[in-house]
Amino acid sequence: MYLIYMFSDLTGGLIKRRRIQFSWFIFFLFGAFFPVVVGAQEKLGLDVEKWAIELSKKKLNEVNSLGSLIEQLIESDSIRAIQFLDSLERSPKGKGYFFRTFFCMVKAEVIYAKFAGLDKFKDRKAPSLIPIKEQLMHLYADALDAAYQTENENLIAWVNFYSARRVLQFGEVAWAVMYSKNGVDLFEKTNYALEPPVYTELAELLYQVREYDESIIYAKKGIEAWKSLNYEQEYSDPYKIKIRAFSTIGSSFFRKNRYDSAINYLREALQLAVDNSDSVLEAKVLGEIGKVIYAQANYDSAYTLFKSDYRFSLYDSGFNKAANASQWMAKSNLARGNKIAALAEAKEALQLLRLWPNDQYLRDTYYTLNEIYRSLEMYDSAFFYNDLYIALNDSLEKEIATSSLEISKARLLGEESRYRIEKINKEKQKELWIRNGLLAAIVTFSIIVFLIINRGRLKNKMALEKAESEKLLMEQEIQSAEEQIIDFTSHIIEKTNLIERLEEQLNGTIQWSEQQELIAELSKYTILTEDDWFKFKTLFDKIYPAFFQKLKTNVADITVAEQRMAALTRLELSSKQMAAMLGISVDSVHKTRQRLRQRLQLGSDMSLGEYIANI
Repeated sequence: MYLIYMFSDLTGGLIKRRRIQFSWFIFFLFGAFFPVVVGAQEKLGLDVEKWAIELSKKKLNEVNSLGSLIEQLIESDSIRAIQFLDSLERSPKGKGYFFRTFFCMVKAEVIYAKFAGLDKFKDRKAPSLIPIKEQLMHLYADALDAAYQTENENLIAWVNFYSARRVLQFGEVAWAVMYSKNGVDLFEKTNYALEPPVYTELAELLYQVREYDESIIYAKKGIEAWKSLNYEQEYSDPYKIKIRAFSTIGSSFFRKNRYDSAINYLREALQLAVDNSDSVLEAKVLGEIGKVIYAQANYDSAYTLFKSDYRFSLYDSGFNKAANASQWMAKSNLARGNKIAALAEAKEALQLLRLWPNDQYLRDTYYTLNEIYRSLEMYDSAFFYNDLYIALNDSLEKEIATSSLEISKARLLGEESRYRIEKINKEKQKELWIRNGLLAAIVTFSIIVFLIINRGRLKNKMALEKAESEKLLMEQEIQSAEEQIIDFTSHIIEKTNLIERLEEQLNGTIQWSEQQELIAELSKYTILTEDDWFKFKTLFDKIYPAFFQKLKTNVADITVAEQRMAALTRLELSSKQMAAMLGISVDSVHKTRQRLRQRLQLGSDMSLGEYIANI
């Protein structure tokens, strides 16, 4: 349950009016932004001129709140509502940045309720919903720009706060994160007491976009908020929100590989579930603890915890959660050597995900099946699930990378807008000071102008330097997000290895001698760094002792690249395999082989492979 306030006096603060129940992730009625007071004796009706005057004021009284206008427009037919909004926007009596802020937020809510609500579009990715979303995003941007012009931090915070909830319903997670964070930070700046779930849900959003450090900060604020005010009585099950906060912190520490901290916070969540006899939440937290224990290679204990999570998730009809738990059970059994049981549990996860799809859980299940089939030496099935994993993982990772880019972009645009508006307002203040100085006296005016100009230049210089510094930081964040995309290509080498091994199996060329096993192990390597070359060379020497010494005896000035090509030629690898291992093109492989022939002074009638084989 969240506190919803009416703007009674935007210059003096916010007055608590009433509490209503809502969630960030379900339909939110924006009319609560300025709720209508129960028992109001009068309304303005839909009088354009009166509303133009009313919305231009910094103060809204109890009767003429924005909630009243929104309610009336939603109850009216669509044509009349749009005509009213068009007339209101054109009215000469609608003046100032307060009017622009209020008008944009009212129009956005009416358009959403009339044309884009969940009752109109259950599929939030419908093509016909896109132009409506873009119009609303533009209205929220205009409202925020106008709010910045007012320099009223409470108003700016509310516009950010409620814009976040609406854009989140369109799947714009990056913008929702930025709007929410800006709103919460501004409320804290004005010492406005936020309720615990506000912090908790912001922390969950930050975790979703992998901002783990900030997720931990806001989740901890949510926990502390329960202690500062008497919120316990306002919620029917406050312990559930506390469990979410502790679990978010624990999961964030787990993602940061800080396992001790993760366990400590997850135990706090577990204790709350036990104290409140909530078996379902208890099992879910045990599942999160199981992931940490699994990462510490304690597979037996982890399996037991995953199994508990699986059973209670099924009991609670959370088929997607049960699927994830079953997939983790399969990973644990595979680590324990129970390959057949692991296969059955992974297939069970696939069946459950057909009942309740979840792309992240499906991706993890594909990967687990790939690992199981590889351990069973069923390379055709391993190749199949590896292909499915790569395709889905690339899609999900691109979404995360895109979200990171969008967050950086949103942050950069927000900072640029704020600095631009601050600069404009400072210039206005400067003009006012100059005018007042002229009225006083020429001498006083000269002194004041001198001080203002110097002060203004210093402030502008500092503001510009700060803006440039933060802009550089944003660009670095964007570059970091782009570098994440490069990691997608790392799966190509694994895919090539699977293909080669499958071809060998089908052609019946695999021999199971110790030497062939070492050669097969060598073919897994990628020689991209000096460390890779050292490991490869060590293993190669076990198969062909003194090979490199003989090679250097024949050609004293042979290069490292030529030594690598000679070794791969001795292994009788194809040009395609060599290219994959060295991270170069097939054409580059051919060129290096030709240089090696020249170095060895081989004639056209002598095969490079035969020569190398005799060393």
